[in-house]
Amino acid sequence: MSETTTATTAAASTTTATTTTSSIQNYIVYRTVASGAEGVGYVVNRVLWDGASTFEPGTGLALALDADGAYQIGSTYTPSTEYTLSGASTATAGTPLTLTLTPDNDGPDADTTVTLSDGNAGGTFSAETVTFNGCTNTAQTVTYTPKAAGTVTISATNNGSLTNPASLSVTVSAAAAAT
Repeated sequence: MSETTTATTAAASTTTATTTTSSIQNYIVYRTVASGAEGVGYVVNRVLWDGASTFEPGTGLALALDADGAYQIGSTYTPSTEYTLSGASTATAGTPLTLTLTPDNDGPDADTTVTLSDGNAGGTFSAETVTFNGCTNTAQTVTYTPKAAGTVTISATNNGSLTNPASLSVTVSAAAAAT
């Protein structure tokens, strides 16, 4: 589908270039610099945009994907800058443990994929990646099943601009012998 989208903010009017796409989504335009009574994070506009064509929100403004439409004009959005990785520090080989990944603030400004690793220790994750949706700070959980006794270091990296958390060190004990 080919279309041109026009979005008007309090600061400027911008027209995107014509593109071919079929994934138009809700975005918010929010302040990164205070202006008058509108503080940092103040949502000045909501737009439908394909996320790929040229769109410049204006000086002191930024875009964030708001697929759920949670942020209305006049509300405040504080983008995530980091996320946490938490879970038990001890486990038993062959027994799953739950890992929780949680973005800070109101969630990242775009969908962000996090990839988990056990440093080739041979364990298995229920999912090796999780996605934080834009403008959503919902925690994501996965399970990790360690393969053998020893110390496993679980790390997480992301494809966005979030600061990655410290690695999680898990001391794994041997599974009880079958009798």
